Amino acid sequence: MTQSIQTLTDIEKINLTNAVEFLVPYVHAIVKISSEVDISTSEFKSKISGLYLEINSEDKGRIEASASHNNFDFSLLYTGTRSFVLTIKGLRNFEGFSFMETNKGMNLHDDLSSSNVHVSNMIMNQFLKYYKSPYLITDVYKKFLENGESFI
Repeated sequence: MTQSIQTLTDIEKINLTNAVEFLVPYVHAIVKISSEVDISTSEFKSKISGLYLEINSEDKGRIEASASHNNFDFSLLYTGTRSFVLTIKGLRNFEGFSFMETNKGMNLHDDLSSSNVHVSNMIMNQFLKYYKSPYLITDVYKKFLENGESFI
């Protein structure tokens, strides 16, 4: 049985590279803030807002924040020092990519039912490759922090 191997178009390659160069440092920043010890609620909210996450609700130290950047939906539930759940879902050209990290560990996968399996699988593999190793702050991420705008 022969399987056809889908290759990425030039635009898909560029989008994939930009997505990984954005996601890896962005997720690291969110997790770092959410894992800080001795951070006040106001300082946590300020730092999260500085990453262009919108505080949706707050009740007795429980904070829910979300954002949509670069074809990804981000959702953060923070319930106090070092207790959080971060979820990311790929949209449009990254549909099928799904990531969840808590203070206990992470879960990353691509959705095999997606019509976008080859892209979501490649982004999953690239994200995991760079997320587990020391990473550099990329120009793509710096551009995002400076402007707070989506570019993919």
